[in-house]
Amino acid sequence: MKNAVHDLRSDVILRVQLKGVRSKRALLEALATGLKLPKHFGHNWDALADCLMDSAWAKHESMTLLLSDVGNADKRFGDDWHTLLEIFDEACVWWGEHNKAFRVVLV
Repeated sequence: MKNAVHDLRSDVILRVQLKGVRSKRALLEALATGLKLPKHFGHNWDALADCLMDSAWAKHESMTLLLSDVGNADKRFGDDWHTLLEIFDEACVWWGEHNKAFRVVLV
């Protein structure tokens, strides 16, 4: 759906600032902080996927992740950026299967 009105007033909105982030390690740290991931988060892709698709973390009915300063992210992070987008896509599917809304906004 390209054109739609989304009322985000009832969403939990989490912000991840990527300004100055240049490495996989820094990216995972920014995600951990911005997404308020649990302390046991293992700072790797599998752990991120596990957290995003865990009922304890995904306790809200609707969530929007706002990632800012993503300009040139594909160049800054290379394959890691594509991995992150795949994980977000999988999380969107998982949330949908649980009748919840999960959005990722890149700006």
